[in-house]
Amino acid sequence: MSGRSFSYSGNEMPELFQKIFTRITKGLTPGLGIADVGNDPFLSWSSTKRVTAAKAMSIYNGWVYACTRAIAEEIANMQWRLFKVSKDGDDEEVFEHELLDLLDGVNEFQTGYELKYTMGAHLELAGNAYIFLDGVESEGGKPKAIYPLNPSGVRIIVDRSSFPSRISKYVYTEKGKQYEFQPYQVLHLKYPDPSDPEEGIGTVQSIASWIDADNYAMEFNRRFFQNGARIGGVLESENARTSAQLDYIKKSFEAIHKGYDSAYKTLVLPKGTKYTQASESQKDMDFANLMDMMRDRVLAGFRVPRTVLGITDDVNRANAEATNYVFALRTIKPKMELIVSYLNEFLVPRYGDDLYLDFEDPVPENTELKIQEMQASGSVLSPNEQRERYFGYSPIENGDEVMVPFSVVPLGAPKQQPTKSRKPGIKGRSRPSVKYARAAKMRKELSKEFADRVVANLKEMGERQKSIAEKHISDLTSEEYEVVYRGFALRVNNYVKLLSSGIRKFNKGQHERVLKNLTDAIKSVKNAKGIDAGTLMNLDDEIAITIALATPVLSDLYDKESRAAAASLGIDEFDILANPAVKRALDRAIELMSKSYNETTLGLLKSKLDEGISQGASIGELTNLVSQIYEYSDESRAEMVARTEAFRVANDSTKQTWKQSGVVKSMRWYTAEDEMVCPLCGPLDGKVVSIDQNFFDKGDTVQGSDGSSLDLSYDDVGAPPLHPDCRCYVRPEELTDE
Repeated sequence: MSGRSFSYSGNEMPELFQKIFTRITKGLTPGLGIADVGNDPFLSWSSTKRVTAAKAMSIYNGWVYACTRAIAEEIANMQWRLFKVSKDGDDEEVFEHELLDLLDGVNEFQTGYELKYTMGAHLELAGNAYIFLDGVESEGGKPKAIYPLNPSGVRIIVDRSSFPSRISKYVYTEKGKQYEFQPYQVLHLKYPDPSDPEEGIGTVQSIASWIDADNYAMEFNRRFFQNGARIGGVLESENARTSAQLDYIKKSFEAIHKGYDSAYKTLVLPKGTKYTQASESQKDMDFANLMDMMRDRVLAGFRVPRTVLGITDDVNRANAEATNYVFALRTIKPKMELIVSYLNEFLVPRYGDDLYLDFEDPVPENTELKIQEMQASGSVLSPNEQRERYFGYSPIENGDEVMVPFSVVPLGAPKQQPTKSRKPGIKGRSRPSVKYARAAKMRKELSKEFADRVVANLKEMGERQKSIAEKHISDLTSEEYEVVYRGFALRVNNYVKLLSSGIRKFNKGQHERVLKNLTDAIKSVKNAKGIDAGTLMNLDDEIAITIALATPVLSDLYDKESRAAAASLGIDEFDILANPAVKRALDRAIELMSKSYNETTLGLLKSKLDEGISQGASIGELTNLVSQIYEYSDESRAEMVARTEAFRVANDSTKQTWKQSGVVKSMRWYTAEDEMVCPLCGPLDGKVVSIDQNFFDKGDTVQGSDGSSLDLSYDDVGAPPLHPDCRCYVRPEELTDE
């Protein structure tokens, strides 16, 4: 893919390294980096979308592997500690409990160590760790076992029909089989993403360009040795007169001299052929320093010191201990606290409101500082206070007075009383408290309050609809018509979900068919200018499949909206699709949508594959590119097309029903009464046309309130939508006297 680039500043990229980058990026398809998008909608989607979990999980090698393993192993060594809240504040540690058994036993295949390691690794790579709670049938249910889910197979389904939006379910795909889980069946831990409240973001996803740069540098180095441990050069021939002859000389030269095992062989060239070595040598590239720079960037992204990975140049005991201390304090401890906070919020309350989890503090104690502090405290703390603070020991007789120098005397034997439980795992920091149980309880109350509010809103809407129903539709104010619009939008959105789901299933099948044809399509490049699109897919067949999946959904929507439109006028319902002209118009709209969708997909495939092939991408890289295009179609195009076509069909059904009834003479453009109305649709609110006319004809240009414009090239606009994702509606304006 062209246009891929990385941003550096200052002296971070030397001139020679710029030369390396020029060589590296030529002929390679980037793995993770950010695109220079231009006007390409696919690249625009790619650049704004985070690195996918599947791709991030696949980069489990090199420095990413080393850093992830270092962090995950430290987290895996974390020791759970369970406490029971006491009224007197002296919380009691619980050593035997079914929750501890669950966290250590996990399931029949994995251990507690593996669970913690997996959680840590998933968080670093993908920013999300999903734990399936087996056997849970309600929000407060206790799991029988817990299973980590691969983040690359998890898709979060969010209900955005109201604010705040809610996660409605988790869809998990494993080896082609799909499972659906309710939110209370999945414990979802995440590194918070400020731009996405539902899904986290991992370290790998956040430093993608740094990882790419390191991978590219490694790839350049690898190719250096493959090509005879030399930088490439230039072959010139006076005798070769065609490209085929030049290609023959090049391949003959590479067959003899390419590869590290052929390095430094005697060079013999045909008469009239000249070979020029590239000017830069491996030494000129200063590769050692450049590779160190790339490595240090990746390590900085993970916050892993070099000594943790066994890189011990310029290391002595003092700075090694210091880096271990910083690693534990700034990297491991915050991650442990995050994991434990999720468990305390969403798992522990299932076992009681008076429990909380803690962990052994991983930060090594500064013994020297502690001794100095103990010595200095002798004049301000009593022996008993010192025993409690520094050792967790019980008090002794006569130990409650502060001692002064030169007056220290024996104080007696310890008092016979119950020994307080010492909590070394929470030294130096405030311990967790019952706040986790209270927070869980508060969330349940908020959830109930939200549900009650939704019910109240629905009840209020029902009452308003009842009041509005007593008025004629033409007499409603814009505010009152908003209730009619909401009912319309709610009905249509149900079909949007059905159609978008159908399109995604279609994408999956088409994706598989295209991959089967990919090898033959690549071969077709030899005999044509770029890939022969016909070898990728049979366009007519794909259009037919799309029509077959869309027709039942959109026909049912057309019928339902016709009945709703008739009811709004207070006239008898009728079968609108029994009218041959209306049926033909609907079939034409579905065919136009199907043709446009598949032609766009095919054009995108051909364009990006031609681009990749011209850059020398491998079959694996081209396969990955095809998968990215279908991921883009699933995430960006499917719902947009479904919403646009569903609103188009529903509005046309309303218009045709009003027209066939003979009651409506003219209609008015109606926009949703909210801040999401776009500059193109805003000025159209209130525009009136005859029921027999279009609002716009194909080829017209619409001017927006912000100076923007839209050329209408898809079809006539007899009724909304005006553009993709348009949510506009129509309402009757003038009625007949009948």
